[in-house]
Amino acid sequence: MQRFRSIIKAYLEGRVSEEELSQHLAAHDDELHTDIHGQLESGAADGLTSPDSREAMFTRVMESVKMKEPARPVLYKYWLRAAAILLPLIAVAGWWYYQGNAHPAKIAQQQLIGTSKKKVILTLSDGTAVELDSSGNGMVARQGNTLVLKQGNGQVVYQPSSDKSSEVLYNKISTPKGETFQVTLPDGSTALLNAASSIRFPIVFAKNDRNVEITGEVYFEIEKSPTPFHVKAPGTEIQVLGTKFNVNGYTDEKSLKVTLLEGAVKVAGGKENVLLQPGQQVILAGDGANVNEHIDLDEVMAWKKGNFVFNSLTLPEIMRQICRWYDVEVSYEGPVSQKRFTGIVGRNDSIAEVLEFMQTAGIKYKVNNRKIVIIP
Repeated sequence: MQRFRSIIKAYLEGRVSEEELSQHLAAHDDELHTDIHGQLESGAADGLTSPDSREAMFTRVMESVKMKEPARPVLYKYWLRAAAILLPLIAVAGWWYYQGNAHPAKIAQQQLIGTSKKKVILTLSDGTAVELDSSGNGMVARQGNTLVLKQGNGQVVYQPSSDKSSEVLYNKISTPKGETFQVTLPDGSTALLNAASSIRFPIVFAKNDRNVEITGEVYFEIEKSPTPFHVKAPGTEIQVLGTKFNVNGYTDEKSLKVTLLEGAVKVAGGKENVLLQPGQQVILAGDGANVNEHIDLDEVMAWKKGNFVFNSLTLPEIMRQICRWYDVEVSYEGPVSQKRFTGIVGRNDSIAEVLEFMQTAGIKYKVNNRKIVIIP
């Protein structure tokens, strides 16, 4: 019964689609699949608008599973998409399943690894570091004639005054592992930083250009303007006028990826210049550029929605993401498995829950302080 809890709860909370739910249930007993799906459709028709109504529906469905599920364990797979190759399951997001049910092994893992204490840092033009997590709402700093304001939602906004300063001052915002942060730039454009990322920018943009520098992963929504907007990332530069796009430029990855959601961007990397259209992604590695015209935007932007989506990824590819978010290290004893894994993990899940999911997927490990050692 436990294997159904996460996917059903995720569906009721709107975190997985009806298609994904059907694909998961269809991998099991047909009669059970039909019964569960019928109950969920009936509940949707009645309107599951409150937490109490969703919880009541969840209880009814799980009672049905308990009565009809075969007594012996059944090995199963989880299809992320209808056309996907069937791959080993690493995880399905399910924080609700573990709440209030932690057993000693999970508690020990949580205590052993602990929680990161690093902060989001704003570095002012004179080198002063401001911890934005602990700063109150309102004015954080004054840079020249520009006010740096922290809003009630935790975001930082740069508000230039009408008096223009001739002095060019730069600020930098850096996120630690395990944190995201959004800043509204002086022109009204927004930048959402993923974990272990940074953005450096002038407190007032020049009349003829708007330039920023980034590391890590940043999602941009750029205000339309005749003034060009340039993003400099390791090994590349991106030119836009008004658009929505994502840049994944972590230096521990084998390539840099620019994904366009709206508008148009021109990406320069190595010897290549690529003009992207919405729904396309360019992958830059060395001096080469490869354009993917059939990108899954939900997968690329899963981090923005609070999820990891692993689609046919190797264990090292998955662990690099886990390390950046949970601020842990990973090492491998013996040969590294080349198996590929597919699944969904909520970024609100604790590291102990993620380790539990890994264990159910057949991944063996041991924990030493903030280091996870993968063992054969």
